[in-house]
Amino acid sequence: MTRTLRIVGLGVAAIVALWIVLEVLALLFGLVAWVVSAVVSLAVLALVVYIGYLVVTSLLS
Repeated sequence: MTRTLRIVGLGVAAIVALWIVLEVLALLFGLVAWVVSAVVSLAVLALVVYIGYLVVTSLLS
């Protein structure tokens, strides 16, 4: 009985450890995705502003 309880306890501990590792990975991937999304959005915004600047300066010249 003791050996069975030890094996079951180790199995439960392994499942909990795996769950914690996966949660941490999900948080890290979420953070990376957010940073990449913000950088891409800022790059697109900068491109749109630059194109607008070029259009306005070409119309005023």
